[in-house]
Amino acid sequence: MRLWNTCSLAIPLAALLLCSSVTLAQEYSPAFPRDGAKKIQENDYFAIWDVTWEKGQSTGMRKLRLDQITVFLTDGAIRFTRPDGMSTIEEERLGSVLYEPKGTIVATEGTSENPIRAAVFQLKGGVPPKQPVVRGIPGLLPRPGAVKLFETARIIVWDDTWQPGVRTPVHLHYAQAAAVFLGGGTIGTFSANGAPGPTFSRKQGEVIISSHPKEPHAEEEIEGLPRAIWVEFK
Repeated sequence: MRLWNTCSLAIPLAALLLCSSVTLAQEYSPAFPRDGAKKIQENDYFAIWDVTWEKGQSTGMRKLRLDQITVFLTDGAIRFTRPDGMSTIEEERLGSVLYEPKGTIVATEGTSENPIRAAVFQLKGGVPPKQPVVRGIPGLLPRPGAVKLFETARIIVWDDTWQPGVRTPVHLHYAQAAAVFLGGGTIGTFSANGAPGPTFSRKQGEVIISSHPKEPHAEEEIEGLPRAIWVEFK
């Protein structure tokens, strides 16, 4: 996971003043909508985009109006250019996660021969209310197979794998969350007493916004190796 915030890096004072003056003097386009980006899910708290970077095609300098988390779905390299003209090239991998706070100003472009694809989660509004907690029933996360990548004041980001032969604890989805699948597969659900419930299949790159099931349930990998990055509000 990386944190990105333009105009706040450790750079000489003169460059910092130049960056600040450029930022104040110019109006920038928002991060989205833009070419190469398609909105695929939205509710009161998330706007989620399927984004592709083609080689040599810059987004132009843009200012983020919302906090956003980018989850890369392919390997490749992206050039990040700041308002002061300084740029870096970052190598991305499947599952790489980038957090960019509201107010970040940056231009991006692909530098790899093949297009680079990612899911971008924009965080709207404040923190959504949680569902009432049922005593003795934990929430969706943490759980076996899930690793916390990082957290902010509003959200926690998890890398979650449904492991073969390992059933999750019985749980409820108390908090608003969304996920993108890095690996596809079929997942079975089970009631609190172990009775089989519905199964569902996910594809690599598929995005979901989690609902709030009313009944406690567990989950287990049935086929494949499902893996997802969750963005969960606190």
